[in-house]
Amino acid sequence: MATLDQTARAGEATARHPGRAEGAHGISRQGALAIIILNFNNREYLPACFDTLDAALRGIRHEIWFVDNCSSDGSPEYVRRRAPAAHVMVMERNGGFSYGNNRGLMDAGFGPDSSAGPPPFPYVMLLNPDTEVDPDALLRMLVYMDRHPDVGVTGPKMIRPNGELDTGCKRGEPTPATALYHMLGLARLFPQSPRFARYGMGYIDDDETAEVDSVMGACQMMRGTALRQVGLMDEETFFMYGEDLDFCIRFRRLGWRVVYLPTARVLHHKGAATRKTSGRMIREFHRAMAAFHRKHYAADTPWFVNGVIYGAIWLLGWIKFGLNRLRPPEERFVGSARHMSTG
Repeated sequence: MATLDQTARAGEATARHPGRAEGAHGISRQGALAIIILNFNNREYLPACFDTLDAALRGIRHEIWFVDNCSSDGSPEYVRRRAPAAHVMVMERNGGFSYGNNRGLMDAGFGPDSSAGPPPFPYVMLLNPDTEVDPDALLRMLVYMDRHPDVGVTGPKMIRPNGELDTGCKRGEPTPATALYHMLGLARLFPQSPRFARYGMGYIDDDETAEVDSVMGACQMMRGTALRQVGLMDEETFFMYGEDLDFCIRFRRLGWRVVYLPTARVLHHKGAATRKTSGRMIREFHRAMAAFHRKHYAADTPWFVNGVIYGAIWLLGWIKFGLNRLRPPEERFVGSARHMSTG
C-alpha cells in the first residue's frame, strides 16, 4: 500500500494536470472543493490567510465563499479586492458561527432542500480567517478522504503561534462521565488512559493519524455526500462554541468516521476576534456547554445529576469570568482556555 507521502505526490500530479482528473483521485474535477470562510472583524489576519490559501489551492479546482458576520473593520471590501473570484456574503446581523457557516453552505448548494442528485461539491471545508494553511495541507486532506470513502470529516494538526498544539483539533465527546473525569483532573493524572483522558484525547500522539470523536471547526473538511445526509449546523442551539463538536457527533451517529490528520498542518491564531469581547465569549462557551448537555445527554441522565452538571458549568463560568477581569486584555481567557494575544 502506498504511504501517505506517496499518495500526496500522486495527488499533486493529478492536481497539476486537470486532464488526468478521471484517474485515481477526483480532486481536480470542476468544483472539487468548496471553502466557507466565516469572518467577524479579522481584517488584520486576512492577507496571511488568503496568501497561504492561494498556495495550498494551486491546481485544485475550488470556489470560496467569504461570509462576513457584520464586521466593522472593512473585511468584505478587502476580500472583494484581494480575491475577486470569491463569493462575498455580508450578513445583516452577527448570528453566530453556525448561522454564518450555514449561509455559506446553503449558497454553495447544501441547503435543506438540496438532497436530490449528486452534491454540488465532492468536498467542503470550513476555515477560520485567523488561520494559515501549509502549502500541502489541503491536498493531503483531499487525497486522504479520496482514498478512505468511509471518512466523513477530517481535521488537520492545528498549531498555535507559540508552536504548541491547539488541543481542540482532536478531542473526545464530552459525555457526563468524560466531562467529570476532565473536571476532576484525572486526565492529568492518567494522560495515557483512553477512559480518563478521553476529553482531550491526549493519549493519541500528536503526530498519529487517528479516528477521533471531533475535530475543530476552524478547519474542518467534509465529504459532500456525508454533509447532505447530516444537514446544516445547529444554529438554533449554538451561537458560538460547541457547534463543531455537535456537528462531528452527528456525522459519527450516521456511520461516518471523523479523522485527525497530522500530516496536514494549519497555523491557528485563535481568539483573534473573540478576545475583543472575551467576557461575552466566556458566557457563550459555558452556555454552549449547558446546551450541548441538554441536547445530547440530559434526557438519559437523572435529574439530580443534571442539576449538578449545570451548577458546575455555571460555577466554572463565573470563576473564569472573575479571573478574566483581573487580567490585562492581551492575556485574557477566550472561551474555555487562556489564549495569549499574537498581535
